[in-house]
Amino acid sequence: MMKKWYVAAIATVTALGLQAQAQTQTQTPAQGTSQPPAQSDRGSDKLDLKKLEDKYWSAKDADFSVVQNRTYSKAKKVFVSLGYGPLVNDAYSYGRMTNASVGYYFNERWGVEVAHEIGNLKDNDSTDAFINQNEFAPDYNTFESYTSLNMIVVPFYAKMSFWDRKIMYFDMQFAVGVGQMNYQIQKSAPFDPATGSRNLIAENKTTIGYNFDITQQLFFHEHFAVRFDIKNKWSKQDKERYFINTATGQTEADRPLGDFTQQDTTVLLGLTVFF
Repeated sequence: MMKKWYVAAIATVTALGLQAQAQTQTQTPAQGTSQPPAQSDRGSDKLDLKKLEDKYWSAKDADFSVVQNRTYSKAKKVFVSLGYGPLVNDAYSYGRMTNASVGYYFNERWGVEVAHEIGNLKDNDSTDAFINQNEFAPDYNTFESYTSLNMIVVPFYAKMSFWDRKIMYFDMQFAVGVGQMNYQIQKSAPFDPATGSRNLIAENKTTIGYNFDITQQLFFHEHFAVRFDIKNKWSKQDKERYFINTATGQTEADRPLGDFTQQDTTVLLGLTVFF
């Protein structure tokens, strides 16, 4: 009898608890109690992953750009530069090149310049030995000078710490241009039995050239920058025989060997002055 009463009591309490829970879930929230947002409201708060991805991978945000508070500005300034260094890729000659240029920067990214480069070159040891000792010479030309009109673009600008003591500012620019190449065809007159020697009869010639230059400038003052240049020039040049052998019937008409493309590379260290 006692056992039946105990089971009946537990069943009654459980039923009352379930009824109270059901009433609580269906009851309207009291005033001041936050109500969960409707499904339509929650939809407006969803994260747009596609928009976030496009913004992350975009080259430039419409509302943000890299900070470019330049300590030394080139915009709307005239500049003059002077550089000096070797011609590095000539198989027959060696020497130093001097380059002078004047130009104008329209803004920090674009500019224009006129440049003139002149060479002071001599035959290298191998060429000299072939000509003077073996009486056999390669057929070659020598760089004389190059004058060009260049368009400048400056895509890189940066600053760096020097020994944690000073901030240094520099940029890297590229120049593409066209100009006049002056070169010299090296050749010798036929052997003269009377003098026992050959006379040099080098011929000066001119052709159109094209250039691509890479320049890095290190700024240390409002008006001055140290510059390092790698200048590349291409031109189509005539080639002729250095020697003609009269003993075999060769004449001056046998000298021409057609044309070829010459590439000259110069490495220069210099200074730029801004006005």
